Formats: sequence, C-alpha cells, structure tokens
Amino acid sequence: MKTAKLFLAGMYLHLVLSVAAPIGILYLGWGGAGWNRSNGSLLLVYLLAVGLVQLLGWTSAGASILAYRRNDTARLLSGWRALKLGAIPFYILNFLWSVLVWGALVTASRGTFILLVPIPICLTWLMVVQSGVTGWLYIRCLRESGEDAAILHSVCQFIPVLDVLSTLLLLRRRRIS
Repeated sequence: MKTAKLFLAGMYLHLVLSVAAPIGILYLGWGGAGWNRSNGSLLLVYLLAVGLVQLLGWTSAGASILAYRRNDTARLLSGWRALKLGAIPFYILNFLWSVLVWGALVTASRGTFILLVPIPICLTWLMVVQSGVTGWLYIRCLRESGEDAAILHSVCQFIPVLDVLSTLLLLRRRRIS
C-alpha cells in the first residue's frame, strides 16, 4: 500500500526533525540571541511535520479500511509488513532519542518539564494505533478466511512491542503452513 509506505516515510521524517529541532533551537539560540524568528520557524516546521505524519497515519488507516472492505488481503499484508517491520528501527531510535532528550530536559528544568513528557509518548502511541489498524484488519481477514489467528493477536496490534512480536509470530506461522 502506497499510503502505508508514505506513513512509514513520514515516521522517519518525524524522527529526523525531532532530532534536528532541539539541536537547531539550541544552536540558533546560542550566543545570547535567545528566542528568535529562526527558532520559531524551526519549531513551526517540526509541529507541521507532526501534523502531516498524523494525517498520513489516519489516511493509511482509512486506506486499510477500504482494502478490507474490498477483501484485498494482498494490499493489507504489504501495508502490515511495511508498517510493523519497517518501523522497528524507527521505534528503537525514537525511544533512545526520547529518553536522552527528555531526560536532559527534565533534569535541566529540575523536574518542571516532566509535565510535557506524555506528549511524545502519546504521539508515538498514536503511530502504533494507526499502524495497528492495518494489522487488525489483516488478522480479521485471516480469521474470516478460516485461518487460525487468535483474537489476542488483534489486541496486540495496538500495544507497543507486542505488535511487532505478534506480527513476527503470525508471519512465521503463515510461512511454515
């Protein structure tokens, strides 16, 4: 599915910008200039990219719903593989970068920024949910065609880490049979 691949590319763009924005804001604000137009522009670009990624994610989920209605399991399978397996490096790097940056921000603010920590967690979880829609619908197709796929696999598509483990297990089982 093209929308799934666009969403995956958007996730990586989000990761690049989430690295570039804090570094750029620190660099541009260095030297006593403080908060200026360049910092604001960089933050605006980052926020627009976050919005674009969310839009791509929901568009991908909508395309998965259309593919499910058409009983197009091949498109669902390609989108599911792309979103779950192609995003593994994204989630690892996103986790490591978030722990580093948010740990530094919370420490530097003496705990004040701890109130903002749920924002990136929610953004990442929304990406898991958006990609989980594709997996959930593919598993529904498997169950409707008579294949053995537990309902637990459907639930796991919306839980970080378990979604990838469930995907790997189902793909391995399908390859064996």
